[in-house]
Amino acid sequence: MTPFFNPIRPKNRKTSILCVIIIISLLFCFSLPHKSNPTILRFSLLRPTTLISPNSNTLLSSSSSSPPTQQEEKYLAYLPHSGLSNQRIELSNALLLSHMLNRTLIVPPAFLGTVFGWMVRDRLTDRLEWLTTPKNFDQLCQHPTPGRLASYLQRSRCEEYRNFGTIEWTELHNFQPLLDLGLKIKFQNIVSMDSLTQELQIKNVQKDVYLHQDIQLYDWRLYQNRTEATELLQDQLNYFDSFGGKRYFKVLIPKHFERRQEKLLYLGGIFGSTRMTIVDPKHRLMKEKIADVLHYRLDTPLGETVNAIVNYLGGKGSFMSVHFRTGDIPFKKEISNNLNNFIKNMTLMVGQEQGPDYCVSMEDNLDNDGDDQKRRSDQEEKDYLALLGRNVRVYVATDHKDPRADQSELLPWFDQFPCTTTLSDLPEHLFNPLDKLRDLTNPSKPLKKFLIPIVDAMVAAHARYILTTPRSTFSKYIEELHKAWIHNK
Repeated sequence: MTPFFNPIRPKNRKTSILCVIIIISLLFCFSLPHKSNPTILRFSLLRPTTLISPNSNTLLSSSSSSPPTQQEEKYLAYLPHSGLSNQRIELSNALLLSHMLNRTLIVPPAFLGTVFGWMVRDRLTDRLEWLTTPKNFDQLCQHPTPGRLASYLQRSRCEEYRNFGTIEWTELHNFQPLLDLGLKIKFQNIVSMDSLTQELQIKNVQKDVYLHQDIQLYDWRLYQNRTEATELLQDQLNYFDSFGGKRYFKVLIPKHFERRQEKLLYLGGIFGSTRMTIVDPKHRLMKEKIADVLHYRLDTPLGETVNAIVNYLGGKGSFMSVHFRTGDIPFKKEISNNLNNFIKNMTLMVGQEQGPDYCVSMEDNLDNDGDDQKRRSDQEEKDYLALLGRNVRVYVATDHKDPRADQSELLPWFDQFPCTTTLSDLPEHLFNPLDKLRDLTNPSKPLKKFLIPIVDAMVAAHARYILTTPRSTFSKYIEELHKAWIHNK
């Protein structure tokens, strides 16, 4: 009898072999060490959050065991806006943040004249790119030609160009001390995404660029103290009052930006003296160093002009001064109150008497030679000032169009202090050094008229004592210059 034999058919044989392969594969996979799911890690890095959760640290640490690779240089950029004083605050914040993140800071030019305020990224970038990209502005911005529609459409942009100037920040400040401390800075003449990505050799913008989209001027604030940040959110105090009511801002901690792996981290506006609350002693010290570096230079044509005017007035510390803001709406409303306070405070310092029949310059009491024995005590200085009288020399720096005009709100000041000098009283030749400075984008364009307000404020900062406009960031900066240049603080 032939033994029973049931051969496997070809179809069944293939199925059996496939099953064996699957079983072996599963056994192999389960034998491997467990690792975090890369999909989850990627999601945690990109998850939009106001305050980064503690879980982020755990997920990020899962990649710490990876073999070390050569660190690619990473960059931080931002979009400037508004007047020069606000731009300087933005620059200060950006310098500190770049130091905290160990990124090279991309610094755009400084903008002078009438500069537009904050707006959404696309609109702000479009306007800045047009104004900073070299072109034949003189031909483009001729007066409109009848019959040429394009010449009329270009009118608004050209009007903006005529009231706008660009200058390198290095003409205003010496950045070498920061470079010596290890900060990395790259200056950018053209504010353009295409230009920047090309210069940084970024080929995949989607992968290598993170664009932070602001939805308002104060879109976020950074807090190093995590407890403070958490409490702020819990108490719902993350807002500021504006004309339109409460406006809430995002509360961020440094990890929010530290975790970004893109080559370029491109922020929107970063304005605000309270934008970042710093508690780390090292970073607080760096913030002070940055503030020192962002004092105006005196070894440039700008400084040469200021020194000439100060000497014309009698020398550093020989006069009193007032920095009187009147132009912007908040300051216009306070002209009368500020004027009365300026008159009252100056009178308290120099006395109510008229004094001599001539204008009085103040005697030197500055510690220029390092000999403290030659300086008056605080009480002696106070007594000396009180005898000067209202004929003391005063310099008034102001954005008022015509302080001495018949209808000027500032006329009572000149009645009280007749030995007052303003910018329009100065001889024209003192401003000649400014002719050396030309526009960065269009070198045929002089910057003189845009630099006059800076000169005005810098002269005021060379006074013995200065009165400044409340709630003005520019006035606050002039106070800083005054302390550095006159009182060596």
